[in-house]
Amino acid sequence: MSISLAARTAALALVAAVGLSACGGSSTSTSTSAASTTASTAAPTGGASLIEARVKDAIVMDPAQATDGMSLNLSQEILKGLVDFKLGTFDVQPAIARSWSVSPDGRVWTFALKPGLKFSDGTPVDAAAVKFNFDRWRLVSDPYHGNLSFGYYASMFGGFPGLIADVRAPKPDTVVISIARPFSPFLHDLAMPSFAISSPTAIRANADSYGQPGTPPVGWGPYTLAEWVKDDHMTLRANPDYPGTPAYGTVVVRDIPDQSTSVLEMQKGTVDILTDPRPDDAAALAKQAGLTVAYQPANNNSYVAFNMDRKPFDDLRVRRAMAYAIDVNAIVKGLYPKGAMVASNWTPPGMLGENASLKPYPHDVAKAKALLAAAGFPKGFSTELFYPTLPRPYMPEPQRIAETIQAQLAQAGVAVTLQPFEWAVFLDKVRHGEHPMCLIGWSGDNGDPDNFFVPLLDKDTANAKPNGQNYSFWRDEAFHQLLMSGQAAVGDAKRAPFYRQANARIADQVPALPIVHVAVPIVLKNTIAGFVPSPDTHIAFEFLKPKK
Repeated sequence: MSISLAARTAALALVAAVGLSACGGSSTSTSTSAASTTASTAAPTGGASLIEARVKDAIVMDPAQATDGMSLNLSQEILKGLVDFKLGTFDVQPAIARSWSVSPDGRVWTFALKPGLKFSDGTPVDAAAVKFNFDRWRLVSDPYHGNLSFGYYASMFGGFPGLIADVRAPKPDTVVISIARPFSPFLHDLAMPSFAISSPTAIRANADSYGQPGTPPVGWGPYTLAEWVKDDHMTLRANPDYPGTPAYGTVVVRDIPDQSTSVLEMQKGTVDILTDPRPDDAAALAKQAGLTVAYQPANNNSYVAFNMDRKPFDDLRVRRAMAYAIDVNAIVKGLYPKGAMVASNWTPPGMLGENASLKPYPHDVAKAKALLAAAGFPKGFSTELFYPTLPRPYMPEPQRIAETIQAQLAQAGVAVTLQPFEWAVFLDKVRHGEHPMCLIGWSGDNGDPDNFFVPLLDKDTANAKPNGQNYSFWRDEAFHQLLMSGQAAVGDAKRAPFYRQANARIADQVPALPIVHVAVPIVLKNTIAGFVPSPDTHIAFEFLKPKK
């Protein structure tokens, strides 16, 4: 079912000419000459081309502002940070930095930078550029911080300036970062795509629109963003100033909201890769000659968050009643593919701090009703469940999952009105706490349990509204102290007990109800070699190549 290189190249030319009208998405803006010019100055000629289809466009391509995988999975092809992860793992390796060291007290990190690196606009990747980025993220007084959210910085480092007390550039090739206290996840946090380094020149030139269509991000990475037609497609071109030459010199990422259309495109051979197919579609495509379905690790969770800033979810009895009323086993068995695991812990199976003694809440409608009656709701109550219309790796069919939860809660007397929203609107609403309940999930960023606990449920991220990602707005001091102890402890053996207790605390207090951990399918043509499943669902295009 593969198409020839010549046919693929011709298809790409047609795509560029007609704006990819076949994808079924309406373009709300067109690419500008600025967008094309900025990236195309570094675009090579020749090389094979690749087309990926996915369900939704990025929200913003400035990684410092992005919090969604649709944005960050692509931004890390364009920009690198001081460090990043080895292919297919969460093992930290050099990126912009060639080496690093930490002081005996764990509070001063020194990074030696690789010499001679350039951003794709030709400006130097030096210590001053690194300091510029860190100051922009952490200092509200910085002129380029503005009113931007920097959600991941606020979540991972405890607000502004948070953990990072000072950043110095004593020499062009040396960056010194001082932190307020010892912090074990620090290096893994810095390897996340949110902390990639942008060109200061590019930010200064377009401070208000950097990373939006027309003002693409500028970094040091294997590709540049040559074109972005919002809600339609992005075109990446290989960066000649990055080590190595990708076999695929051009990558077009198409946004095809209708999943039936994307499956048909895959069957016809007009796209090479399809991300996040529905379970039934993945099973069907796996049987088709010329296609392979690979599975990326179950480094995620899907959950219902109860907004504790809104009654009646400030009452523990109500939250526990919801946990007994929602039949997570039925949801996973009926709506997820084979191999999906019912969540007993907040963190994925096998992660540091897994608590083997925890079990999912059993489905018990009578107990749910009794708890509601004790809380003053003998006849139940009415509420709303917000959910995104966009399928996500941890939630392939959000509407069906939401409808199932609605029906289950009705059995306990809770009348739920479903509130579906487009992805960007959904995120804005839940960040501002407009929801009583929301159905959402999380794909892990760095392999550390801190990354599941702190952004999603720590009191600091609740207090960072609307910049944080704690959509339960849970502010539990005992839980917070467990996380602080886990961050400060050195070595897995010393850290694990704190995270086991953190998992138990969530199960007891139910600020949110975890549902599932699921391996994420991806469909590829058999003509593509070099794909390595990644725990953060990132596709490293630079390592892909046509099979010989």
